[in-house]
Amino acid sequence: MWNAEFKLHLYPVQPHYQISPTGLKSLLQALQFIGKPIPSQATSRYEVGEQFLSCLTFMGCSPNIELEPQADKPYCYIELESAKSPHFISGKNLKPAKCPHCKTSIKQLSCLNCHKPIDSEKLNWRKTAFYASSWISIGNIYALEAIPNDNLLTALEKEIGVKWKTAYIRHN
Repeated sequence: MWNAEFKLHLYPVQPHYQISPTGLKSLLQALQFIGKPIPSQATSRYEVGEQFLSCLTFMGCSPNIELEPQADKPYCYIELESAKSPHFISGKNLKPAKCPHCKTSIKQLSCLNCHKPIDSEKLNWRKTAFYASSWISIGNIYALEAIPNDNLLTALEKEIGVKWKTAYIRHN
């Protein structure tokens, strides 16, 4: 089983919004964004679907993405993840946000300088972190190597009922 160091994450802008895993899975299957489940401990991990490449815009002249599962080398996979309450997801590439009250750089969901409460939706982590209860992870997509296109984002927003954003996180 391969766990990606680099991931592209898609998440709803409302961090407390709970998404039905079954509904999300059905939507992504209908879009053919996800394929067959990958047998593993992670029961929500899938191979890329037939239309995966048409749901993303790849940057650069020749992205190096392995679409077939490999036992011993990186491959692209999709994982549907959720938690009972919002989690702060970040990694090694975290770019600090600015506290909206005192403008101090922060690397967490609280300001150690002014101690005022911060609405997570107002923080700009510059696509290197997010706060959510449900999200989609796409393994082995490097920072800005691929961008979800309007077909995918519009379908998610229409079906789920909230806007979605992206983050590129280096996990290991």
